[in-house]
Amino acid sequence: MSTDSEDQQSGGGSTPTVAEVVAGWNVPEGAPVALRIRDSILEAIAQGYDDPQLVADLAVGPLVVAVGRLETELAEARRRIAALEQVIEGRGDGA
Repeated sequence: MSTDSEDQQSGGGSTPTVAEVVAGWNVPEGAPVALRIRDSILEAIAQGYDDPQLVADLAVGPLVVAVGRLETELAEARRRIAALEQVIEGRGDGA
């Protein structure tokens, strides 16, 4: 049977801090909203708000807003694509 300390040692090092975990989120450079959310969370952690549950709470609100924006933008893009497809189909019938 292994102890907790043996498990940590065999895992390759110490447990990362909350800030290290958040900083390690692999957010693409071209995702400004996601980068802003991550940076805001890192700022909150730097100010002492480093409880993992609080960090999760700080992330959820902005993520819900971002997903909502993506949904509405995707719906608008689908409407525009459908309209363009109708125009293209209309040109094919008349030619």
